Amino acid sequence: SATTDVAPAIALSAFGFKVKGKHNVDLTWSGAGSASVDIWRNGGLVATTTNDGVYTDNIGTKGGATYNYMVCETGTQDCSNTATVTF
Repeated sequence: SATTDVAPAIALSAFGFKVKGKHNVDLTWSGAGSASVDIWRNGGLVATTTNDGVYTDNIGTKGGATYNYMVCETGTQDCSNTATVTF
C-alpha cells in the first residue's frame, strides 16, 4: 500500500514555565489510541506514561534552551506533531 503524508493523529501542545529558575514543560495531547505513550525530548526518550493527555517534564536546568517534544504511541513511530518550547 502507498504511504501518504497525513496530519498526525496525535495533537501535541507544550507550555514552558520556570520554577525557581528551572525549566519545566507541561505537555498536553489528544488523539493517541494506546494505553500509554512515549514522551520524546530532542530526539531522546524521557518517559513512558499513561495516555491521560497530560505530562509535566521537570527538566531542572537553567538558562537558555530549546526543547522539541513529540508524543508517540508506545513502541511505535506513530507520533504527534513537534511542539517546541524555547527558554
